[in-house]
Amino acid sequence: MPSATGRGLGILTTSLMCCMIASCRSPHPQVVAVVPETTAREVWESEHAGAERAAHALGWSIYWNGPSREDDVARQIQIVNSAIARHVTGLILSPDHAVALISPVRSALAQGIPTVILGTPLAIAPGGKLFFVINDDAATGRLATQPLLHHLRAGDIVAVLGVNPNIIGQIERANAIEDSIQHTFPGVTVIERRSTSFAFSEEEETAEETVRTMPKLRAMITLDVIDTRAASFAVIGSHARERIILIGCDQDLDLVRQLRMGNIDALVAQNTFVMGYDAVQLIASEHKGEPTEAKRVVLPILVTRDNVDQPEVQQVLDMNWRAY
Repeated sequence: MPSATGRGLGILTTSLMCCMIASCRSPHPQVVAVVPETTAREVWESEHAGAERAAHALGWSIYWNGPSREDDVARQIQIVNSAIARHVTGLILSPDHAVALISPVRSALAQGIPTVILGTPLAIAPGGKLFFVINDDAATGRLATQPLLHHLRAGDIVAVLGVNPNIIGQIERANAIEDSIQHTFPGVTVIERRSTSFAFSEEEETAEETVRTMPKLRAMITLDVIDTRAASFAVIGSHARERIILIGCDQDLDLVRQLRMGNIDALVAQNTFVMGYDAVQLIASEHKGEPTEAKRVVLPILVTRDNVDQPEVQQVLDMNWRAY
């Protein structure tokens, strides 16, 4: 007859085996790491919302983390490497630098992690487990010139501020703006102000100098949130609002408020909600072995005081990721 100790060990062994079997049968949680350019800009909260919505439908989870500043490339690399070490199901990255993020992305791919580059491209081609879901920056540039119709004439100057050579999307925007103005407005001059700084004070100083030294300046087109805010302050502070049209690329809550107030004439908004949603769907398709396209281009929209409250515009501006 087995002893009490023997019976106890048998029960314990059976329980452990049952736990091990149950553990093996329980599904492995699918976690997608989403690393924006920065967590300090609402434009990326819309990406967060789109990713959360797609993940919720799949029963997956989102790990959201990013640097607190766009210029902290080392921190973004660190976050990507940490996600790789966690063996995430997939990686969605909005790179702060076209070249510096290539190495960690290749590390993710080497680990078999499907990776989606979102917003602006890396300086490598998509393919295999590497996908691009990017903003149509050429369309952004063209849309940014639409509010200038009927306002420019020969001899006027348009300043394009915030051209960052380390971000491919911004170069494409600037090129599209210049091409559009040259073809649409003969005799209008385009000048560019390049910058790798994300410091508001420096961008405001550049904008102020541009306004002060160019009496024929008729319009300013800014390529990111910081430059748009800095240009708005500079134009208002220089009492030049009546003569200068201000158009910004990308969006946040404060810029939408300034648009409503009349301090900004228009914003070209990235549809990062759709980008985030599509990026998760691509990773899910890759895991299922389904054929997927290597590159998707998402159209931006032009936001003005006339259309800002329309449902389709509000959906693009939606930042409530907690709803999912």
